[in-house]
Amino acid sequence: MRAKKGFTLIEVIISIILLSLVLMALYKSAEILRKSNIHLFEYLQKSTKSLKGTKTLFMDLIHSDYNITIDTKEKFHRLTLANTRNSLYGKERVKVVWLVHKNNNTLLRLEGTKYDIPLKSEQHVEVDVIAKNIELFKIYKSKTKTKILAMIKVKGQEPQMFMCQNIQTAPPKPKKPQKTNKPKSNVK
Repeated sequence: MRAKKGFTLIEVIISIILLSLVLMALYKSAEILRKSNIHLFEYLQKSTKSLKGTKTLFMDLIHSDYNITIDTKEKFHRLTLANTRNSLYGKERVKVVWLVHKNNNTLLRLEGTKYDIPLKSEQHVEVDVIAKNIELFKIYKSKTKTKILAMIKVKGQEPQMFMCQNIQTAPPKPKKPQKTNKPKSNVK
């Protein structure tokens, strides 16, 4: 009797079928992993963009002087920092306004040296789009005016909130000298 030295055709076909089943399972799990990575990448891109806007707002508040105005008349608040050292365009001191434009509820950051809203054509202002589809933009100042709470919510994202503490306050006004009633002397 001769010793068997090779595989039979049936054994080869069975091994190919088993190998193809294993490869199909690996391909399916690789496809699931790829889709998961794409979804995670898109989520991180959205959150990174909104986090950059939040970081910019935080830096604007921290580097501003005491002249901070919050307009609460509209649905969204408007924040005006009359003098901040946080410039995105390399200027030393700038006026920054954060507001939500009615078109797509777009959160805008305006930066310039001297301007008024509504803007006039001769005023040079840099306008940055921070986020679109804003559902919430509220800014609150504490009674002591040393803390500011900011709340931002973009549609489809988690709300973001932060508090800035130790905001500069206006220096105390110098006291006026009090008038004293000095008696008039009758010496002539």
